[in-house]
Amino acid sequence: MKQLLFAAAVLISSGSVNAQDAVAGLFAPKRIVKTNLVGYALLSVNANYEQKTGGKTSVGLLAGYKLPNVIKVEAIGTIDGEKQTYTGDVEPQGLFVNPYFRFYTKETFKGFYVEAFLRYFNYNFLLPYDYEKNGGNIRANAEGSATAFGGGLALGAQFPLGPRVYMDLNLGYGMAVGNAHLETNDPNLELEDYQTIQSNIEKYQDDEDIQVFILGDILTDPKAGSSDTKAWADFENKVFAIMRGGISIGYAF
Repeated sequence: MKQLLFAAAVLISSGSVNAQDAVAGLFAPKRIVKTNLVGYALLSVNANYEQKTGGKTSVGLLAGYKLPNVIKVEAIGTIDGEKQTYTGDVEPQGLFVNPYFRFYTKETFKGFYVEAFLRYFNYNFLLPYDYEKNGGNIRANAEGSATAFGGGLALGAQFPLGPRVYMDLNLGYGMAVGNAHLETNDPNLELEDYQTIQSNIEKYQDDEDIQVFILGDILTDPKAGSSDTKAWADFENKVFAIMRGGISIGYAF
C-alpha cells in the first residue's frame, strides 16, 4: 500500500510540474516590439518587430525613416592635367526596411544568436553645384536619389532587463547593389547648357581616378543624358558594403 501511495504521489507531482511548464509556455512572450537607440543618434526614426517561430528561431522586420542630416560628398579626378576636387554637403532622407531571420543558441529571445538579414533603402537628396554662364556663376542644386538592395550576416545577444523588457545588441556586415540618379533642371539653364553638362560628364568620366563618394559608396562611370529641360547622370549596379548594428530596447508580449 505504501509503495502504491508513493507511486501515486510521484505521478501527481510530475503532472503538476508538466502543468506548470505548460502554463509558463502558454504565457511566455511570442513577440517583441523594440527600437534601435543608435539609429536616433544617426537621425533615423525606427521600429523593430520580432516574432517567435520556434524554440530557437524568430523572424523580424526593422523599418524606419532617415531624417535629413549632412553628409560630405567629394569628387576627385585628373581633368586637363590638373587634379580637381569638388566638395559639397548633401542631406539624404528616405525609407529603409531590414527583414531578418535569427537562430538562437539557447532559446528564442534569450542569449546569443546568428542573424541573416536583408536591407533595402530609397533616399532622396539635393547636390549643390556651380555653373558658369555669361561671365557669371550660377549656384544651384541637382536633385538626387539612391536605392539599394542587399544582405548579410550579423551576430548578437538579447537578454531580459525585466519581466517584459529586453535589450538587443548586434553587429553585422554585408554587401548591396545600388543605383543613383542625379538630375538638374535649373530654370537659368537652356538646352545648350544641358548639352554642355552632358558632354562634360561624358568627356571626363573615363579620366584617371574620377570618383564620387556618396552615401558610403564609390561611384564611377556615370551614364549621362540631356534634353531641353534637364541634364542627368545615372550610376547603375554599383556594389558596396553595408553595416547592420545597434542597441535596441523592447517590450515583449
